[in-house]
Amino acid sequence: MTRPTVLDDDPAALEALWAALDPEPGLPVPCIRAVMISSVDGTTTVDGRSGGLGTPTDRLVYDAMRARSDLVLVGSGTVLAEGYGPARTAAVWADRRPGPPPVVLVFTRTLGDDLIDHCASAGDGLQVVATHGVTGDRLTAARARGITVHVLDPGPLRNTVRSLATHFGASEVTFEGGPRLLGTFLREGAVDELILSMSPEIILGGDDSRLAEATATTRVPLRVAAAFTCPRGGLYTRWVVTGTDGREGVR
Repeated sequence: MTRPTVLDDDPAALEALWAALDPEPGLPVPCIRAVMISSVDGTTTVDGRSGGLGTPTDRLVYDAMRARSDLVLVGSGTVLAEGYGPARTAAVWADRRPGPPPVVLVFTRTLGDDLIDHCASAGDGLQVVATHGVTGDRLTAARARGITVHVLDPGPLRNTVRSLATHFGASEVTFEGGPRLLGTFLREGAVDELILSMSPEIILGGDDSRLAEATATTRVPLRVAAAFTCPRGGLYTRWVVTGTDGREGVR
């Protein structure tokens, strides 16, 4: 039986972890990678927050992905539930990122008052991406509060999201949730890799949550590209969405 490599937080292990998170050669640029966590039984939130599943090594992975990323994408529900603020570079990875942390782009279909209030207090580190159907009065209300708002072009997400990332000059893009938006991204071929941490526990009577949600059954084939564990437990993996552009593999 082949066992995954065991990594701790010593300097050599940090270097190996950083290398394990390198995107697969030949993926599209910008490369969009989802960073998610679940328990062994597939639960993705505890008391409505994914942070309740985290481990020290998961934190290293999460912080490494932010340090690598040129841009962070996240849904509005996750931003409000998790209390998102502007991204910061963790001290452990600061030597690998001399520049400023990535901008966080918050995706929304409604641009409600609660999201406007939240983003207005966060500065330009949190910017909003409104889907094509968001009404003009909502855009005006957000911009009047000093929020930078981008309107997503109509068309397939695999094209419009990459176009938006290119606008920012991004090469590596990190997607951080939530499950409904991840389901949409996967279904429409807008995710190239999945960075999945598996928390070393089973949640009994926990939240009814899933890694990704969709209204219709869609199979998204994946190929494992890297896997490792740590002395405190947990399994940390990198999966490639198969297909030449992230779409052909979906059926």
